Amino acid sequence: MSDAAPIKTPASAGVTLPRSLNLLQTSIGELSSLLAQGAITSVDLVKAYMFNIEQNNVNGQELRAIIQVAPLDSVLKIAEGLDRERREGSVRGPLHGIPILVKDNIATDVELGMKTTAGSTALQQSVVPGDAEVIKRLRKAGAIILAKANLSELSNFKGQNTPLGWSAVGGQCRSAYAAGTSACGGSSAGNAVGLSAGFGAAALCTETSGSLIHPASRAALYGVRPTTGLVPSDGVVPISTCRDSLGPMGFSAADCAFMLDGMTFDDGRYAKAANMPLMKDLRLGLVIRNFLEEADGRDIMPDTPASIETEVIAVRSAAALMASSGASIIEVNMETSYEDSQTLVKSEEALFQSDFKEDISVYLGNLVESPILDIEDLVQWHIDHASVELPPYAPSQSRLIASLSAPSRDSDVYRHNQAISKKIARTNGLDYIFDKFNLDAAVFAVDLGPAHKYVSAAGYALGTAPLGYANNGVPFGILFAVRGGEEERLISILQVFSRLYLKSS
Repeated sequence: MSDAAPIKTPASAGVTLPRSLNLLQTSIGELSSLLAQGAITSVDLVKAYMFNIEQNNVNGQELRAIIQVAPLDSVLKIAEGLDRERREGSVRGPLHGIPILVKDNIATDVELGMKTTAGSTALQQSVVPGDAEVIKRLRKAGAIILAKANLSELSNFKGQNTPLGWSAVGGQCRSAYAAGTSACGGSSAGNAVGLSAGFGAAALCTETSGSLIHPASRAALYGVRPTTGLVPSDGVVPISTCRDSLGPMGFSAADCAFMLDGMTFDDGRYAKAANMPLMKDLRLGLVIRNFLEEADGRDIMPDTPASIETEVIAVRSAAALMASSGASIIEVNMETSYEDSQTLVKSEEALFQSDFKEDISVYLGNLVESPILDIEDLVQWHIDHASVELPPYAPSQSRLIASLSAPSRDSDVYRHNQAISKKIARTNGLDYIFDKFNLDAAVFAVDLGPAHKYVSAAGYALGTAPLGYANNGVPFGILFAVRGGEEERLISILQVFSRLYLKSS
């Protein structure tokens, strides 16, 4: 394994934070309030987060959640500028002066002093033409790009046997909740572990099929996978531009709302939704029997922290809690079978292979500098650097090799797979239950069945909130799915659920 070199950061000498401020769980709203009061500065926050990274990323707990941090001088200069704006009475919004983590498959301009590697040594020397569009928007909103987070290499599209949370550049990311384990859940592992370890205030992630939702669930965090296409994917190392989505992760539903506002319309619509949480009269479809009866426990995440029985009990208890607050809970079944779910998984994999083959070439072609130009070069790079890229514990690049011979996007095979995915995920899946039962949202257990695959294939929005803890201390969450474009409803549901859950705990 090519372990990441120790990150050189300063101790937080001279930084005095309020005693009540716990960076392991402090929300953006709380930080913004302290900044507004003058109790802390953005410079203080940068130094404090940097100190935490120095203590536990490669040293201490050896979490390996961060691949690289911004050079101290330059990031402090940015923080100082934002502090000055605040003192002069100019505040850009809730993200003003808030340090965040960015998944290392999202391009950041060279002026920020960090590479964009997607965890692959093949991209370590590449030079991006500038910030990804979403980074431009977040920086304009006042967010400070503090560090690039580790991930499952190439967003887990390298090989079937690649460990979750491992990359050749960053090493193996490990849970902050269960010492020494890699129960990180998906490719946005570094974002989730980094937040839970106090390395940043919020995170920008990507998800194609579970990459954001599962790591957030494993770290007792909130996460939102927006409707496909809501957030521009320009400047992101892709799997599939037809399925990829960029979303926020944070300590609260409101944090996700603040991030989503900065990433999209910049009109505060999601923050407003978080301030108007509604549960009364909502119609929520509980999708449990579908997967229990058809999958019989066969189709669960490989690193599931809790037993399915534990999760189902917790979700049913959560449903009862929501019902007591005025929601109508209806147990529903999608008109699908276990075999349909397996067919969906296979058709989506085939689509990803075709998409990656074409999309990665476009991404590489837009780079200012790169030692590789297409997927053939990428596969050969791994062969030529096998000791680092194909070690015994991560020996596969099977998905890349399969992509080499994948049919093009204008082929009949591709269109056939698209039709299959749409029929299973939408017609017989989510649209079936939304329409038949007039639902506002569907509710799932995180690890029971491939719910995230149905939502991503449909292109709809998905959110997770903390729900419980397994015997080994690893958290798990609950999932809420809404139709495309209904993020305001999703944020509102996540917010009111969080209040109910915290009140009952």
